[in-house]
Order: sequence, then structure tokens, then C-alpha cells
Amino acid sequence: MKKTLIYNLKILLILLLVTSCKVEDRYYDLSQEGKELLTYEIGEVFQLKNIETNEIISFSVHSKTIEYIDDGPNESSFIFGSSSDDFIEVGRISFMDNSNCYKGEISVKGDRDNGFEFTAYFYDCFGDDFYYFQNEFIDTIEVDGAEYYNVYILRNYPKTLYYSKEKGILKIVDFDENTLFELIE
Repeated sequence: MKKTLIYNLKILLILLLVTSCKVEDRYYDLSQEGKELLTYEIGEVFQLKNIETNEIISFSVHSKTIEYIDDGPNESSFIFGSSSDDFIEVGRISFMDNSNCYKGEISVKGDRDNGFEFTAYFYDCFGDDFYYFQNEFIDTIEVDGAEYYNVYILRNYPKTLYYSKEKGILKIVDFDENTLFELIE
């Protein structure tokens, strides 16, 4: 009986030691390409022209952050002991016009495969439009007489947003490729 008790205590002690070991958290960095998409800086001003109304809208960047967010527990550590957490690096840029009517956010989120998720969200006077990057690019695009290269395409059917690392938002078009908003330089 005493041997069984000692044996059970040893097993209990081993289980406690194994389960109390904290597995190291994992951090997934935003790739260099993803960071380069965070074009704008705090305080920077850029302009878009509303083609329908002929209005020129000045936008001011009021925040730019790059931080790690909790992406939940690491599934592989559930079997034994304490779990670790996964953290993913996310960059965000928020901007709005002078009247606080047109607002938007550009977001780039790292992933576990060294890639990134690239989105844009425009709201209030823009409507409520969420654009997604789906690995679509074009070599060049002309906007208001200027050519831009290596352009990322973000979709929100029926609209499309064109974006470059150098200038940011280039233009937004509808399903028929009619320009709704375009960059003014």
C-alpha cells in the first residue's frame, strides 16, 4: 500500500511539473512587404477627388500603429500543460477629412506563413466599404495623367481600390471601371 502511495505521488509530481511548465509564446512579425504598405505617416495630408461631385477632399493621417495582438492559444500546446499564446504583428493607419465626415483605415496583419493580410475600411460619408487584397497586382495604372507602378488591387465587389506603396490610395472605381475617387497630387 505504501509503495502504491509513493508511486502515485511520484506520478502526481511528474504531472504537476509537466503541466506547470509555461510554453514560450510565439510572435509572428509583419513581413517587410507588409510594412511597406503602411505608406502614410502621422500628420501627412493627401487628397482624393470625388469624381461625381467634383469635390476635393483633404485627408489627414491621425494615427499609425504597429503592435502585436493576441491571436489566441497555440493549439499544439493543449495536450500537456500550460498553453502558449500566439501574437501577430499588425499595422494600422487611420485618416479622416477636415469635416470628420470621410473616414478610413488601412490595415496590414502578419500571418503564420510569413505573408500578410491587407485590408482597407472606408466609412461614414464613404458609405461602409471594406476592401480585401487577394494577391492581385497590375504593373501600371494612370491616375489623373500620372503613371503609378506595382499597384495592389483590393476588392469590395462591386468596387475596386488601387493602392501603391509609394502613394497609398490611387483610386476607387465601380464595377464598370468608372472612377469614383482618385488621388490628387
